[in-house]
Amino acid sequence: MIIYTHGGGRLGNQVIRHAHWLAWTRAQEGRVNLVNLAFWPFANFFDCWQQHPGCGIPLRPDRADRLARVRDKLPEGLRRWGDQGHHLARAVHALGRCWPGWQAMALDDLKGEGIDLNEPAFLSRVAACRVTTLSGWKIASWRLVTEQQAELRQFFQPAPEWSRRAQEFISNLRQHHDLLIGVFIRQSDYREWEEGRFYFSTAHYLVWIRQLLDLHSGRRVAVVIASEVRQDPALFAGLPCHFATGAVNVGGHSFESWLQLSRCDLVVSPPSTFSATAAFLGEVPLWPLAAAGQVMDFNQIIPDHLIGAARHPAFSLSVK
Repeated sequence: MIIYTHGGGRLGNQVIRHAHWLAWTRAQEGRVNLVNLAFWPFANFFDCWQQHPGCGIPLRPDRADRLARVRDKLPEGLRRWGDQGHHLARAVHALGRCWPGWQAMALDDLKGEGIDLNEPAFLSRVAACRVTTLSGWKIASWRLVTEQQAELRQFFQPAPEWSRRAQEFISNLRQHHDLLIGVFIRQSDYREWEEGRFYFSTAHYLVWIRQLLDLHSGRRVAVVIASEVRQDPALFAGLPCHFATGAVNVGGHSFESWLQLSRCDLVVSPPSTFSATAAFLGEVPLWPLAAAGQVMDFNQIIPDHLIGAARHPAFSLSVK
């Protein structure tokens, strides 16, 4: 048994980590059970994990599901406090160091420590103890994820209530447009990440949107804007731009923006797990924004969404 307690960041990162764990555990033919505590805060977004909120692999009703449902009944403020500080996760991880027959493994993310799940040494190490608690971000098995893409995608289908909201928004746009282009504007923390290399002003995004419209002249194009900071609507006047319902301007949940990006025909974005996983879910091409002076060209498109992003020189800085 492996209990993955915490590691990574928000939705996009957690979807990628969960996909790696799913691919690897499925490949072990029943030799390993896994509980992904880190995915508990995101379980209610997805149809599969609403039914199995303990995020155990292989799927079956178990104690983890019961515990997750108890957590869901806690006051929202208490849940948020526990999730943001990883308090439950850290307590469970600590059990690995002191409970008889258990062991704990903790990666030092700042030092770049990681685990390649394909390495036989990892399976041997976790097999040495009945339970292993494990924390850290860079845990991956890209070969297995690549091999199982179609199967893995089914585990991340949205729960019906979220799917309906996304489909209503997209269906309304498709009534009047031939092509939907999703643009993810990421600005807040990108002023610091990678020394601001991928922080682009709204003016930059507007230039790219106009270039995209020129490249698709003759088609009825709608641009779906997903932004995690408030934008000035006046700047988008005269352009066929529509804010996703999860954008800060509209005030919905960010998961709505993620789903709506996934249902566009193309996702345009700076390096981000949020946009890469949306493209993965929708099986749509990903168009990277890699430099402020970039001139949009069809040759820049990453056709293989998440897998292509992990191999792209810029996107791979985010998607690992």
